[in-house]
Amino acid sequence: MNNKVLASPIQRAHWNQLNNTNKEQLNTAAISAVYPGMLNAQGIEAYLHQLVGCFDILRTYYETDELGALWQHVSTDIPIQFSTLNWHGLNEDEVTEQKKKESQTQSISSVTEPWVRVVVAEMVDSCWLHLEVMGLNTDVFSLNYLLESLVDAGNGRLQDAQGRLHDEIIQYEDLAPWLGDFLLDEELLDARKFWTRDKSERALDQKLSLQRYVQATESVYAFSTMALDDLYDPIASYAFTHQVSIAEVICTSLRHTLKRYSSDAVLSRVFDSRADSDLADAIGPLSRAVPLFSDMDGVFDTAIKQEQALSEQGVDYGECFIKSHDHEISGFSFIFDSIDRSSASHSDVEQIMSLSEALKIQFLFINQGKNSRLQFTYDTGYMDEQAMAYFVASCKADLIKHIGEACTQKQPAYQGRGDIVTASCHSVLDQFTNIADTTGGSVIQIDGKKHTFAEINDDANRLANCLIAAGTGHGDVIALCLTRSIEFVIAMLGIMKTGAAYVPIDIDLPAQRISAMIQDAQASSLICQGELMVEGCHSINYAELDLHEYDTTAPAIKIASDDLAYILFTSGSTGKAKGVSISHKALLNHMTWINTEFKFNPQDRFLQRTSASFDASVWEFWSPLMVGATMVIAPQAINYDQALFKQTLTEQRITRMQIVPSLLDLLIESRAESQTYHLDTIFCGGEALRTITALNTKNAFNCDVVNLYGPSECCIDALFWRFDERLQTDFVPIGYPINNLSCRVITEGGRIAEVGESGELQISGDSVFSGYYGQDELTAAALEYCDLASTKFYKTGDHVQILADGNLMYLERLDDQVKLNGFRIEPEEVSMFVINNGLSEQAQCKVVGNSLSLFYIGAKVSEQEIILKLKGALPEYMVPTQLIELEEFSYLSNGKLDSKALVALALNYTSADYVMPSTDVETKLVAIWQELLDTSMTIGTSHDFFNIGGHSLLAMKVLNRIQEQFEVNISVRVLFQNKTIAELAAYLEPMILLNATHDSEVSEMEGGLL
Repeated sequence: MNNKVLASPIQRAHWNQLNNTNKEQLNTAAISAVYPGMLNAQGIEAYLHQLVGCFDILRTYYETDELGALWQHVSTDIPIQFSTLNWHGLNEDEVTEQKKKESQTQSISSVTEPWVRVVVAEMVDSCWLHLEVMGLNTDVFSLNYLLESLVDAGNGRLQDAQGRLHDEIIQYEDLAPWLGDFLLDEELLDARKFWTRDKSERALDQKLSLQRYVQATESVYAFSTMALDDLYDPIASYAFTHQVSIAEVICTSLRHTLKRYSSDAVLSRVFDSRADSDLADAIGPLSRAVPLFSDMDGVFDTAIKQEQALSEQGVDYGECFIKSHDHEISGFSFIFDSIDRSSASHSDVEQIMSLSEALKIQFLFINQGKNSRLQFTYDTGYMDEQAMAYFVASCKADLIKHIGEACTQKQPAYQGRGDIVTASCHSVLDQFTNIADTTGGSVIQIDGKKHTFAEINDDANRLANCLIAAGTGHGDVIALCLTRSIEFVIAMLGIMKTGAAYVPIDIDLPAQRISAMIQDAQASSLICQGELMVEGCHSINYAELDLHEYDTTAPAIKIASDDLAYILFTSGSTGKAKGVSISHKALLNHMTWINTEFKFNPQDRFLQRTSASFDASVWEFWSPLMVGATMVIAPQAINYDQALFKQTLTEQRITRMQIVPSLLDLLIESRAESQTYHLDTIFCGGEALRTITALNTKNAFNCDVVNLYGPSECCIDALFWRFDERLQTDFVPIGYPINNLSCRVITEGGRIAEVGESGELQISGDSVFSGYYGQDELTAAALEYCDLASTKFYKTGDHVQILADGNLMYLERLDDQVKLNGFRIEPEEVSMFVINNGLSEQAQCKVVGNSLSLFYIGAKVSEQEIILKLKGALPEYMVPTQLIELEEFSYLSNGKLDSKALVALALNYTSADYVMPSTDVETKLVAIWQELLDTSMTIGTSHDFFNIGGHSLLAMKVLNRIQEQFEVNISVRVLFQNKTIAELAAYLEPMILLNATHDSEVSEMEGGLL
């Protein structure tokens, strides 16, 4: 007997796991079983001493030397903890609780002191036996071997137990050097090549869609069990028919289930070195997980045969473990192990704890006939109990399906439902009227103008009576072309009080687009500032109205829930904008939800900064109006002037604000530590919210961060998620439906998705739009009727994933619709405009980076004329910054347009001649542009910033960098007026020179004083 030998490669790998993780459970291995009858505890204890005395590995402990080598020592002491318990008076639930308690009452869990712990508990007609040893000293086979020996010793079959203690016991310390030298065997040449290729990386740190996305408060290993019961015989029959093992059938099925929740998921398998008959009864750690993966693309019967082939390779590959691998630090994520218990076993194993790696999920098949079970040992820091229960059910359903059995229990399809809530008022107008009459509230413009809600309500009533006198009727549509102002709020309310719907129009849009929108909305009247004439529409100059002629009593108009409140135009793929019609019911539902959910109150001060033509502005107007708070209307310049933005937040003591993430990043970047903010909540929407942005926001402003998701067709917001600092994903989830909305996810195959799967998000409920105004065919295409739910779902076109707790994570668009800097754009609208207006024969508009590029064939006019036409008809954010004329488009073998080729072309294309920088300032500016535009093209001094991917948000980043590098104070307007490097450098150089002269004079003065 050697008292000190080098540890085996398996022990070294396990040791590394122990020292690189905080999972103490890795050092404890245990097995528990129920015996149907009484056991002789004294016989078990006596035999236990013999077992521990015979097998040195049970008395082994470990230490490292100064070079880091791991040594195993065999103690002369017999470290046994033996106890007996009486559970005769306990009911079933109490027994279960006691088993859990004893299983968790581990020994000292030290690597420097070996231990063996056994508990024998007597029940009315059975006994529970629990065995626990040091994790480094055993594996699943050894635990089962020792358990069966103890059971035999306790049930009178001592002769069988004694037979195991033969004179030729192979001691593990004698095997360790042999295991370490195994690579010298020429027969294992292929196996050596396998480990040289090192496939372990694929099995490390794997993700599943069911895993936690918010960090758990603790991370321990827990158990879940699938009892096979009546499934065992069908599985055995299937295995016999296909000439494979039951374990191979189960393992193959588990591989399929994992693929459902991650296409990259792979399952490693445990193999041991007991194939040699001399090692058949060897005790100690002889098992190792091997990253062998089969091709899961084929049918199940084929996959089974591949699994069988892996079984033949696995033993040899498992024995080649002399080389260190990455998994020895972090562990394989998913591991399958199995134990075949003898048909002569007299007990049923309930649970086995034997982990040699810091895995995420261990699948352990315990084969014991009709009482067979599949045990799931999982990291609670990786997956919670609810998600694991769902996963186990999925594994069982898949197994039933694969062996051809009729599945009587199907997984429920996912359907997220918001709370069902009834509003306390009939319409948003009713709530506002009550507030104006009782609570108060006011609207403030930054320029100092202020109206109380009572004053606004009176003026809105006067305007409503004025409009009715002029012929406006219930159900009419009135266009609203005013800047965001107190007058806009009055006009919006006045229109709605007549029973008409308002259409907010951005006055900065091209006249052609304004005219098209008003005509498509069939607006009877147009309220504007100054002269704005649209054919077929009565124009009303708000500035010329004398509202004091009209009564302040509200018109006696009854608003029905299905009446339209507003029509909002969004980009459309047909070449023209689509008018999204929103009812009073939808608006009331959203506003009731957001005001209640976030406890808005009269002390709040809301920042109104979003253009009224975007639906995000709607709640910025209506929340303060409905709760009696203060609405602060900021000028348009706030979106391009960081100093003004921060000044507004602090001076106006804003508590609630909505902002797109890209602008929020800039705000955080330029935030001064000395500024004091009063923000309670920042709402984000319009773009995917990165976790780092949300975290930085929470830290910078010490406020709550909420991620809002919702297409205009669902009245502003349909889902929401409150940011949690423990979030572990790169992006913030879009969350769960708001009140009175439900959603479902449809897979690519057309079925309703289950938890963990992904597909197109569809939404139904009170907030869904009434249709695209005057475009019935488009409306029909956007909705899908569900017979089962007797409702219509809006098809968002957004690809989402269902997280384990039912919240949703946005993945990507399923069509070409994009969001650029918060603006919703259908690139096809740009393409169709070019074709429909005869500007070219063919056109394709694509997103390249953060801007649009237009590719066209067969131009009918010059490039300059195309640009002028686009600028005259489309919003600025929809005008491509790059035009590229081609002779032909390239197509893929399947006949589809090669979009990637177009994007690659745009990234390296420039129509302007390259001009290299000639001054120090030009060189520094080029470096700034090159970094922030993140383009592969070489930027010259003649390139127009806005024609090579620049936009307003990037302009603000450039501004911040210029101010930092050159120490000059300029506004973002300078960049809009000086769009090339040459122009910008010419503007900056005199200022830089002046600063340098001033610094020199100051320096001379200071020198003179000295």
